Amino acid sequence: MRRLFSGAAAIALLFGMAACDQAPTSVDLEAAAAKHETGNGFYSGGHDFRLNIIGVPHDKTAAMDNNNGRRIFVQLYSNNTVTNKGGKNNHLAKGGGNDQNHIYLCNSTNDEGDSNDARCAAYGNPDDFGVIDANATDGDGGLLAVRDPCAGNDSTDGCTPRYSILARAHGPGGSATITTCATEDQVYDGTQDTWCGSNGITMYGKGGGGRKATDITDSLLYMSLTISEFDDELQNCINATSGVDYGEGDYDIYLFDRCFEDYFWNYDNNGLKLLELRFYAG
Repeated sequence: MRRLFSGAAAIALLFGMAACDQAPTSVDLEAAAAKHETGNGFYSGGHDFRLNIIGVPHDKTAAMDNNNGRRIFVQLYSNNTVTNKGGKNNHLAKGGGNDQNHIYLCNSTNDEGDSNDARCAAYGNPDDFGVIDANATDGDGGLLAVRDPCAGNDSTDGCTPRYSILARAHGPGGSATITTCATEDQVYDGTQDTWCGSNGITMYGKGGGGRKATDITDSLLYMSLTISEFDDELQNCINATSGVDYGEGDYDIYLFDRCFEDYFWNYDNNGLKLLELRFYAG
């Protein structure tokens, strides 16, 4: 977790303005050229994992557990919209057979703070990526193992993620909005709520301008929340305190931070047939 400070953004802007006065060196230009492939926008030098999210017009019925694929099927058109960005979205809570187009996440690094699904604990590739359940069109959603981006850091520490995620939409049209969400790990302030970040991202097919890969790390590895003064128990959990009145606060909650569980990517699809994700360490 990290708090959002407008002052930090101002300082970053000042340093950025100062940097504009300095011409890039040949080393800088070479590094920038080496970072991306020509044309598609993905980083050069290989990736650690690639995942295809495939939109299909008809729900899949076959069992797709532990088949070691690198794709997850989602509904081509879904109705799982995040209606309260950065706040509570209890209509997206886990269970009840309404988890279509939810891609639940297992913590493959240390099995802490992940899904309560027993298949997470049984995943046999430590600190690695992998598809556990490729069918997100059915009532219990899909299941994906990912590394803890902030391994070794508590919620109050924040982190520089250990890996980045780039995405490229394929196909002639359509769009999909991906948002990181999670449920409180216990009952706080009378209710166990499901929250979704305000930092989701919409990816468009070529007809909507989607042609090159985009870095979506800041949308998939944490959720930006605005937590009101009426959720003081949750804020005290996040800040590792007790009985403190914080008022309204803004927080970035990284994947698998404590105080939340059952992290998932909500994939609200509006006709996008294929989204390609590539995961890069470092």
